[in-house]
Amino acid sequence: MVLSLLKSMVTSRSATSTAAPRATGSDSAPRVFDFHGGIHPPEHKALSNRAPLVAAPLPHEVVLPLSQHIGAPAQPLVEIGQRVKTGELIARAQGMISAPVHASITGVVTAIEPRQIPHVSGLEDLCIVIERDSEIDEWARLEAWRDWRQQEAQDLIQRLQDAGVVGQGGAGFPSAVKARVRERHAIDTLILNAAECEPYITADDLTMRTHPEALIEGLEILASLIGPECILIGIEDNKPEAVIALEQAIRARRADKRLPPLDSRLEVVVVPTKYPSGGEKQLIKLLTDREVPSRGLPADVGVVVHNPGTVRAVQRAVCFGEPMISRVVTLTGEALQHPHNVEARLGTAIGDLLRLAAPSASGIARLVMGGPMMGFTLESDALPIIKTTNCLLASSPEAVPAPAVEQPCIRCGMCEQACPAELLPQQLYWFSKSREFDKAELYNLADCIECGACSYVCPSQIPLVQYYRFAKGEIRTAQHDARKSERARHRFEFKQARMAREEAEKEAKRQQRAQAAQKAAAARAETATAADTTSTASAAAPSAPAAATDLKAFKTARAAANIALKKAEKALKAAQDSGESSASDLAALEANVTAAKAKLASAESALKAASEASESAAAAPASAATGASAPAAAAPAGDLKALKTARAAANIAVKKAEKALKTAQDSGEGDIAALEASVTDARARLAKAEADLKAASETSESAAPAAASTSTKGAAAPAAAAPAADLKALKTARAAANIAVKKAEKALKTAQDSGEGDIAALEASVTDSRARLAKAEADLKAASEPAAPAPASTSSTGAAAPAAAAPAAAASAADLKALKTARAAANIAVKKAEKALARASESGEGDIEDLQTLLATAQENLRAAEVRLTSAQADGTDAPPAAKGAGELIPEAPKAAAGSVGRGSMASNVTLSQAEIEASRAENLAKRHKQVTIAVKAAEAAHRKAEAALSEADDESRQRLATKVDRTRRNLEHARESLAEVQALVDAQ
Repeated sequence: MVLSLLKSMVTSRSATSTAAPRATGSDSAPRVFDFHGGIHPPEHKALSNRAPLVAAPLPHEVVLPLSQHIGAPAQPLVEIGQRVKTGELIARAQGMISAPVHASITGVVTAIEPRQIPHVSGLEDLCIVIERDSEIDEWARLEAWRDWRQQEAQDLIQRLQDAGVVGQGGAGFPSAVKARVRERHAIDTLILNAAECEPYITADDLTMRTHPEALIEGLEILASLIGPECILIGIEDNKPEAVIALEQAIRARRADKRLPPLDSRLEVVVVPTKYPSGGEKQLIKLLTDREVPSRGLPADVGVVVHNPGTVRAVQRAVCFGEPMISRVVTLTGEALQHPHNVEARLGTAIGDLLRLAAPSASGIARLVMGGPMMGFTLESDALPIIKTTNCLLASSPEAVPAPAVEQPCIRCGMCEQACPAELLPQQLYWFSKSREFDKAELYNLADCIECGACSYVCPSQIPLVQYYRFAKGEIRTAQHDARKSERARHRFEFKQARMAREEAEKEAKRQQRAQAAQKAAAARAETATAADTTSTASAAAPSAPAAATDLKAFKTARAAANIALKKAEKALKAAQDSGESSASDLAALEANVTAAKAKLASAESALKAASEASESAAAAPASAATGASAPAAAAPAGDLKALKTARAAANIAVKKAEKALKTAQDSGEGDIAALEASVTDARARLAKAEADLKAASETSESAAPAAASTSTKGAAAPAAAAPAADLKALKTARAAANIAVKKAEKALKTAQDSGEGDIAALEASVTDSRARLAKAEADLKAASEPAAPAPASTSSTGAAAPAAAAPAAAASAADLKALKTARAAANIAVKKAEKALARASESGEGDIEDLQTLLATAQENLRAAEVRLTSAQADGTDAPPAAKGAGELIPEAPKAAAGSVGRGSMASNVTLSQAEIEASRAENLAKRHKQVTIAVKAAEAAHRKAEAALSEADDESRQRLATKVDRTRRNLEHARESLAEVQALVDAQ
């Protein structure tokens, strides 16, 4: 802006603003008030107001931005290559605060693309480019309403919207929206803002001189829509020609008897020349002595303000059906030889208009769109004019001195005296500079109209308006982010509410299912009791598997509910400890905990009911026939397994309770009394579980001889399935004992290396673990030894063999299927173990030694399953015919040689050659060596990676990384030890 030039040419004027009486057709002039502050810069209006208003030639090409107004941009309706006529709609409005765009020339659409637009940001916007294709200007007008007084108000407002009329003196607010203002406010005054206080600009002055009749009719149209009590035309006293033209037009209109009488409330009010009297709030104060409230609108005080260019566009749109495709633009400045005003088509290049004013040979030093006080510099003259372009100011190099250097504020207070908005510019400057935007808002920064009066009078040459614009932009950004965050919060709360509702619905359904299951279990229990009392003992056994299955399902549901409750409580505690969660988030988490507790209570009640039903069913009398003893032996095996599981779960619960108590005692936090009670309760549960398991084991051992003594020889085959299950359990126990020994030895070694911990207790734990392992191996060895062959002289006729052939064949098929399933399960277990070992080796985390032991156990189980399956398939293929002659005996199977059954075998009747056993062992050992080698390499890589991270770590994360390095080092040592052991076995082989 050319502020320094204006300051050098400033002339002294009186600050008082009492206007001299001027004839307006009445005996006395209306009263004029005053507003605070204001300045009197040089006007320089004589440069352009001496020449008449002329129409600019039609441009060869126009560029029409889709955002020429405030609000949402318009949406294109045309395509590239489409021919359009002048006034044809090419982009429709989107939303209430928006305006359409019309073609300003007749031609072909050549592009729809982003281009730079005349804006203070210098950014690009989507534009429609039209190239003129002929000299004829073909129009596509709307319907002309010369008798507009016969139209409905809603039709007139829609016409303003369809014609794209927006304010030409400010931000380009859609006139159709302003015409609806009386729907929400009571309007009593309509003001035509003809002050045009900005230096250099004379567009409104020439409009009033040239088209005063159109302005009067346009005011009548707007008055019919708004319904004011009076219409005031505010104009500065430096435009006498415009005042005379308007008064003559008013007298002529009143004298025209062909039209309805003109509202006598229309008045021309001349106000003193002072900048910025053309400001909306300042002109309202001058004419009505009303003050628009902070952050308020003129409609809040019953006033609507329009610009002369806007009023003329309203008249053209209603009376002639012409959309807003042109406007009056002032071409002025010392760099132009013939400054004047032109009516140019929208989208015309600025350079084409400047050439109409004959730029001087010295060139244009600075090109400003708008006036020197509130305009902004343009970087190029190739930009188009838009609906809000009122002036193009071209300054010569001589008229633009070097920019002044900003000096420190001297607190003179001149900015406060000049501010027309009655703000404190000095305080706003400090707040904006220090980025204290909240304080700037408290000092009503939003009420600043950016007129530049404070910058103009500042002796320190501080660009105050630029600071205020920066602060406003930052505040708008923060408000936008806050609204965005608020919307996100609302979406999150809605999602949480929906999830809580869905969870509540699911919980209700779960409770219904649990109640139904409870009723079904009770019904089954009653049915089983009735069946036991009325039927034989042989019919009672088949009901046991169903009850056991139901009981297992209820236990699983109870465990899942318990886990869900712990997760919910953990999430709630984490949110409470962090202190970052909102109240709504905490409420949602508390609701999740409540729902989880309810679900756990429901699951426990269902389990309790099922357990009672199962116990009542098991209490039936056991007086059954001797032949039914063998099938009944299946139930104790399932009960024994369930009791073992219960004993293990109780043991885990005791350890967890003891750990929680120890943590609370060490930290001094938590309810220690409650934790001690929890430990006591857990130990009592463990003691009860061990007692139940011991009693069940003794009962099972005592029942086995009785069943064997009462069964026949033909019933011995089905009983062979039980030892297989016992053998599998013993192998699992042996593997668990082996892992326990290694863990105990590892803990003891760590304590001895570090010198910390109870070494005596750890040694005792190692001894106990080794004793358990020895016992498990002895039990497994005893169970694996083949049973002595039964004497063959139990039958003299041999008639029993054919009778047992069919059941034996069915049992063989079932066993074969079971063996295949076992082989598949063992294969899956091996793959899972291999994956876990590889993952632990790569990350350097986890107990690699335990995982290696687990993998070895899984491989042994897989090899044993394959051996059993192969043997069973061979027996089924090579079996002799079932029917034998009378008196012939089935030949006795050869006894397995010593060492023929490999380690981990679960079938005592599998017979392999020594070569096959050695080959299998060699293959397994090679696989083991390969896996351990890979584990060593992975452990080495993880250790190197951890050491590199530690060497580059800062002090904050060094301790954590040092712990990781120590852990990877121990894993590497264990992997190397395992490799040495396997290598020794390979060398020995």
